[in-house]
Amino acid sequence: MNKGILSRSKIKNSKLVETRRAQICRAAEELFAQKGYHNTSMRDIAAKSNVSIGSLYDYIKNKEDILYLLANEFFDHLRREVMKILDGGYDVVRQLEGTIEAMLRVVDRFQEYTLFTYRDSRYLKREDLRSLMEQEAFFNETFTKIIGEGIQEGIFEIQEPEIVANMLTVLTHSWALKRYNLRKFSLYAFREVLLELVLKGLIKHKRGDLLTNESHR
Repeated sequence: MNKGILSRSKIKNSKLVETRRAQICRAAEELFAQKGYHNTSMRDIAAKSNVSIGSLYDYIKNKEDILYLLANEFFDHLRREVMKILDGGYDVVRQLEGTIEAMLRVVDRFQEYTLFTYRDSRYLKREDLRSLMEQEAFFNETFTKIIGEGIQEGIFEIQEPEIVANMLTVLTHSWALKRYNLRKFSLYAFREVLLELVLKGLIKHKRGDLLTNESHR
């Protein structure tokens, strides 16, 4: 949570502030996904969260604060899940698989957030948007690092790891962004196809394997 936003509250009980903000954010997340950020009013959010409009401003200054808090919650969850994988002592293939799986789990949990943030992040204040971009860069850098280590170990073979890293971030988010087209598929099915696509594209094939594949065509 952003300390600057926290310090704006008139309420001194930090636990109460955290509880009320979570309540407000859940309501706003649903409304932003349904109506769009621009078309959702503070009165809409107050009514949805069962908080009076006067009390709402005791906890939140404006919609930009809510959007920032939602984004920060998303990235906090994502960072925790990814760090479990990175600190687990796994080989690079498992690190890559685990990071993709972790991102998919969090995107699935925060589908509404993922949908509207692609549309509405432009409404954030410049300093908050910069902070969020820095957080997102952590995950692109994580993918880049894993792929780079795989290349050094002779396991992965790709020309531009950074391009692949950015593509992976978008592909994991597509579970939410394309959910209307994917509604007949489970998260497990989506994950399996994505992992197969990524690993087949990255893992370095031995010449003997390639000759074997060619002979079976």
